[in-house]
Amino acid sequence: MKKSLFILAVTAILLAFPQQSNAQAFGGKGSKTFLIGAGFSDYPNRYPNASNHSHLAFNIGIQGEFGIHDYVGLGFTAGATFSPANWGTSVGIPIGMIGNFHFLQLIADKTGGSFAEDMDVYGGLAFGGGPSFLSSISHNNSNGDVGVTIFGEAHVGIRYYFSDKLGVFAEVGQGISSRLQGGLALKF
Repeated sequence: MKKSLFILAVTAILLAFPQQSNAQAFGGKGSKTFLIGAGFSDYPNRYPNASNHSHLAFNIGIQGEFGIHDYVGLGFTAGATFSPANWGTSVGIPIGMIGNFHFLQLIADKTGGSFAEDMDVYGGLAFGGGPSFLSSISHNNSNGDVGVTIFGEAHVGIRYYFSDKLGVFAEVGQGISSRLQGGLALKF
């Protein structure tokens, strides 16, 4: 009886969600992609009492991109950066907007090629900011300082999908900040 209820529940859940198969890595208008990644950056964190601060940071982040056109997606980016300093660790929380143009999909559509089914190559812009916090390991006056994290960049990226919904990505960005990040790509 329990096994039958379990099978019935799983079947109901599967039937409740429409099953779409995108034959493209970027699904175009109406598509939703989420990236979960980690990497390195040099987001400029600014503090009132800080000097001699290293901008190199380890970062973790998420991005959401929503297709608004066959080749254009807009979305958000958020995360956390952790940067060591002589006096402690700074933590930045960057939050911003992204816009991407998926040019490999355009090339595939114009040439009739099938090379954009599993792979997506794109370029775009990102900008934003957020708070920065300083955690001091010494007893100087910088403990508890609050600053700002600022970023603006042009970036390029690549996504490769192993299935209709799961893949990996890598991005590199350069501007006010520099960033290198990679991780999981999820399509919905």
